Amino acid sequence: MTASHELRLKRLPIALPMLLKAAITRKKPGSTPSFPSYTLEVADVACSNSQLQRYRKACGFSADSGTLPISFLHVQVFRLHMKMMLDKQFPVSPMGCVHLSNTITQFRSIDAKTPLRLQCRVADHQITDKGIEFSFYCSAFAGQEKVWEDTSRYLSRCKTGITAAPKAARGAPRVYSGNKTLAIGRSDARSYARASGDFNPIHLHDLSAKVLGFKRMVIHGMWSKAACLAALSENIQSDHYSCEVEFKTPIFLPAKVQLHFDQDNSDLDFELRDNAGLKPHLIGRIRPL
Repeated sequence: MTASHELRLKRLPIALPMLLKAAITRKKPGSTPSFPSYTLEVADVACSNSQLQRYRKACGFSADSGTLPISFLHVQVFRLHMKMMLDKQFPVSPMGCVHLSNTITQFRSIDAKTPLRLQCRVADHQITDKGIEFSFYCSAFAGQEKVWEDTSRYLSRCKTGITAAPKAARGAPRVYSGNKTLAIGRSDARSYARASGDFNPIHLHDLSAKVLGFKRMVIHGMWSKAACLAALSENIQSDHYSCEVEFKTPIFLPAKVQLHFDQDNSDLDFELRDNAGLKPHLIGRIRPL
């Protein structure tokens, strides 16, 4: 580790061995958890064309583009998330963490053949009534130019002694002007697992999902975000924009879901809801830079 608190890796770590290790890793954070303060960095990351094509197909992006989908680099920096969560300094267990939100900003289109330098660090953390929340901030550089950034917020559930605030009454669902139906099968979750390297058992089979407390297997949250971006691609009018989503409820498979959206000039608001159009699975916003 250098004096600037950077830990430089020779290559991106492989996801599957880390996930296997994560499955047996147990940690006790204590009442005042302390998170690592260093930055992970890996240079000269070249995107695998075969992985990129699997990702495009799994999420619904065009296979003809020479640039990266805005969400693709998340599957690369996810490996840095896992690497850091397996560090002995990291206070919470990686398995069981709930993905609360994700914000991706693309400052310009990124050629699929451009080698990139990726960085990852813990941006912040706080103790809430539900447990310990923390955020990873990741960025991608082409040379010295920052071309992309990603912030993911997670929750590690535990007792904290903090009293929950009263829940606000839920109002009537927002009425949107546009609507699309997305059909999601079990094969979509497995295809995304192969494309992303995220082989969490809750996304692979009903039996393994039930072992971990789910009634059926669920789709990856970041697949949901990517699928929304792919479905809305004709409405996105710029190659430099920010997309923020909050993950609300899991999508049990198989499922039909409703993608509702409104466009105001270049701004897009959207929600992914259950087939009845009432329960939100994901709420998102796209804003041009």
